[in-house]
This record gives sequence, C-alpha cells and structure tokens, in this order.
Amino acid sequence: MKSRNIITFVLCTGLAGLAVFATNAKTANNDLNLPELGGSSPATTSLAFEHDLGQRFLRAVRAQTPGYQDPLVIDYLEHLVFSLAEHSDLQDRRLYITLIENPSINAFAAPGGVLGINHGLFLHAETQHEFTAILAHELAHLSQRHFARGIEASKKAGVISIAGLLAGVILAATAGSEAGMAAVTTSRGLASAQQLSYSRTRESEADRIGISTMTRANLDPRAMAYMFERLDRLNRGSGDQIPEFLRTHPVTRSRISDTYNQTESLAKKKWEPDFDYQLIRARVMVSDADPIQSVITRFENYALVRQGAALSANQYGLALAYTKAKRFDEAKAVLDDLLNQYPNHIALELAQIERLAENGRLPEALAAARRVLAISPSNYPISVIYAKLLDQSERPDLASDVLNQLVLSRTHDDQVWYQLAESLGLANDIPGVHQARAEYFLLNGDLDGAAKQLGYALPLVRQNFQLSAKIKQRIDEIWAMQDQSSR
Repeated sequence: MKSRNIITFVLCTGLAGLAVFATNAKTANNDLNLPELGGSSPATTSLAFEHDLGQRFLRAVRAQTPGYQDPLVIDYLEHLVFSLAEHSDLQDRRLYITLIENPSINAFAAPGGVLGINHGLFLHAETQHEFTAILAHELAHLSQRHFARGIEASKKAGVISIAGLLAGVILAATAGSEAGMAAVTTSRGLASAQQLSYSRTRESEADRIGISTMTRANLDPRAMAYMFERLDRLNRGSGDQIPEFLRTHPVTRSRISDTYNQTESLAKKKWEPDFDYQLIRARVMVSDADPIQSVITRFENYALVRQGAALSANQYGLALAYTKAKRFDEAKAVLDDLLNQYPNHIALELAQIERLAENGRLPEALAAARRVLAISPSNYPISVIYAKLLDQSERPDLASDVLNQLVLSRTHDDQVWYQLAESLGLANDIPGVHQARAEYFLLNGDLDGAAKQLGYALPLVRQNFQLSAKIKQRIDEIWAMQDQSSR
C-alpha cells in the first residue's frame, strides 16, 4: 500500500533523510504518483484538507507507536482535553487524541485536530495545571492553524508535495512539533536559520494563546512557567540525553520570563491539588513501577506527610500497588475506606473490580461491574473491564453486546474494536470478527488488510442482503481512502 510505504520510509530516514527527501520533492512525486501543490488555491489550507491529512497522519501514528492501554487514563485525558478545548480559540473542535506508551515527556499537535501525548507527561507534571499547560500549548498550535500557515509560507518559496507534508507531520510525532513544522517549510530549501526563527515565533505564540486558554478555563496560568522551569531543571540534569520534548520545544530563560510576564497582572491564588488528576497520576506510577515494592515504599512514606485529597490519592495508589503485589486484603482495607469517603467514584470502583478479578473472585467482580454500570450506563472503563470479565466467564456473547454498544460512541478507538473482535471470535461470530478486525486495521493504517477482512466476510453473509450491502459499501469507502492516500 503506497501510503504505508511513504510513512515507513520517512520514519526510518530521520532528520537528515528528510532534508534529502524534501529537496527532491519533484522526484518523489514522480516515483510515488503524488501530486504537487502550488498556486493560490485555498483548498490545500482549508479545514477539510487539514482534517483529511490529520486522519492519514493519525493512522500512521497508531501503526508506528504503541498505544497506552488503560481505559481509565484515556477517558480522563479525553475529558480534560475536550473541557479545555471549550475555552480555546479552536474553530474546528473535532479532536482526535492518542495516548502513546512512552515514559518520556512529549506532546504534539498535528493538522486536523490530532493531539498526541506520551503517558510520561503524567509522571513529570506534578499538578493538573502543569499537565494542562502543555495541552493548552498544543491546542494553541491547532487554533492558530500553524500547519496551514506553514503551507502558505512554503507556497511563497515554490511548489510543495503531499509527501513532504506527510513527512513533516509524521516527523512531528517522532521528533516533535517544531522539527515537523520546520520540515514542512523546507521543500524549496528555505534557510535553516529562517526555519528555526519561524518555528520559535510559533512556539511563543502558542505559549501566549495557551496561557489565555488556561485563564478562561479557570486554571493556574502560571503553571506554564512552572512546567518550563521543571523541564529546564530536567534538561540541566540530563547530560547528553536531552528529553524529547525539549528537543522540539527548547526552553530558555527568556521563554520562562516571558510566560511569567504574561501573568504578572493576574491575581495570585492558592490552588488545591485536583483529586482526579492525582488519582490518574498515581495509577500511571503504579503501572510503570518495577519492582512494585519500590512504589509501595514510596506511597507508604508519602502517607506520613500528605493530607486531604493528596493523601487520598496517595492511598489509592497504594491500594493499586497492593493489588499488583497480590496483597489483596491490604488493598481491600484501603479501598473500602476510600469508597466510604468518595462513594461511587469510578476510579475507586474500578480498582475494587480489578482487585476482585486479580484475586480470582470472578462472580463478585462481575456483580460489582454490573452495579456500577447500573449507576453509570455505558461508562467506558467499566464497560471494557466488564466485557473482559464476561469473556473470562465464558459469556462472550454478552461481552460482544457490551462492546458493540461501546463502539457506537467510540468509533475511533482501535482497542475497543480489537477487544470486540476477540469477543466475537469466542462467540463464534466469524463475519463479525472480520468486520471488527477491518475497523481495527483501518484505524492502524492497514487499508489493504481492512479491505481483505471485509472480503473474507462477504461470502459468509450472502443470505443477509442488508449486511452484505453494508459490507460492500464499507469496502468501497476503504478503496476511496486508498485512492485519496495515493494523491
């Protein structure tokens, strides 16, 4: 498949290879049958164009990077981003969020509302305000349409190629947004100094707009400066191993001063720790802990000096760690106490279900999941674990029913499609398996594989006219995507 070949080549070449690739754009176009962009047509900088390019890019990112698999963390991140976006300058609020399994600090924005965040950002941002400062910065890149403005700048220098644009945005995911933005402007050999100056201007603008977004969202606008200071200290202590985020978002003393200056006129306020953020951060810490005793010791020591919401979040992390260490009675004691303080809290209820399941108490885990779903119908993280428990209880028919309902609201969630295919296989629904696999392959950039899966399903549903017509229509849609990707 042509689009996958382009993506793989770009990811393998790195910065040096990209320079060669960009300066030979015309040759690349001939070899790969990609059109050139030029002239004054607004089509190449329209929101529709950016959205289409973003979808291609997102499929590439999923194909090339491991996704972070915890539905609770994903659910929290999605709600946080969409809530923040309500206070941003975004015109097109269709957002596609991908949480990447990588403990390093990195985040990027790509055209078409694509936001990528490494799970390591949870490990390094100590407060919700610091974490959100990075999100606000990336949303500002989208709202100010820096990608489209980069294309316009490139047009002034000459003709650019779709291949070059894809190269730039994919580089943004692997080497960062500033490098990617610079790459977009190299198709006619713009001077390196000009590119860097241009992207630094955009970074400064994203800082300013991001601070305004945080102020409107009633978040601490000074957190951006706090986060930059944290990153600066991390950079100074890292030796030659510069954190990925800092390679593409260089933090200087002047940049830190600028962010402080922008908030100088605002009244200072004491911000209490956000309970939900601290819960999610503790959950990520436990997931990353190896050996598990290290994080148990950490949380047990923190319990001596923390209070309020911070102490409760600390106890939640300790309960998760106890479960992971198979110290189930200790985990139960902590969780029972927390649920008395915060009844029906999804994160705490999920932790109880996980504890029961890990302890082999499957009927109790199922009952607990059903009870929570009765209060919060179709809740994403609870639905996912409920379906897994149903599979383990040899009721994949019920599991597939739960997941079929879930994909109606999460059509872009490749992991839900993957789990649905597994449940349908256990339920011996072979046509359904092929359909679910097709959607999973499609979201991960394997358009050929998706079409083949649907081709396998067609002979199995000949007697079902409506389903057969639906599958044929989906195959046509995938072929149209393949044609579009080769342009």
